[in-house]
Amino acid sequence: MKQAQFKIQEIAFMLMAVTIFLIIAGLFFVVVKYRGLYREANRLERERVISLIAKLSDTAEFSCGKRLCIDADKLIVMQNRKSYEGFWPLKSLSVKKIGEEKNIECNKKNYPNCNFFKIYEEEGDVETVSTFVSLCRKEQEEGYWYNKCEIGKIIAGIEIKQIKGKK
Repeated sequence: MKQAQFKIQEIAFMLMAVTIFLIIAGLFFVVVKYRGLYREANRLERERVISLIAKLSDTAEFSCGKRLCIDADKLIVMQNRKSYEGFWPLKSLSVKKIGEEKNIECNKKNYPNCNFFKIYEEEGDVETVSTFVSLCRKEQEEGYWYNKCEIGKIIAGIEIKQIKGKK
């Protein structure tokens, strides 16, 4: 009789251990899949933003008339306009000339002797995504107007989704 009770208890503890093991294994699987889901969502967000900023350079607010070309004269006018905050689904937006080490933020006083245009910037933690564009402005030489173009980079800040409790 006691031996049968002992066997029943042994089987009950074994079933409980197997159940706990399966629950822990299932939780581990869910956590791994959940992290992969966040990684994939962030990758898709980066790709969406790269596509958005490539299209952004072709909008009337930025375009100099050619594909992936930004008019620097228009950027000076657009800087720090509160009306454009929230217009695009980005946390920040800026354009930088390539080839100069020091960032000199452009304003109406120092333009064109600068290399960094900050269109807008929201507070908070952001990750930047960028793509290359032509950065052109009108210049005059010997009575003729022409487009002076340089290589630039349009930089967009996005909010990256993170697993709660992790940074």
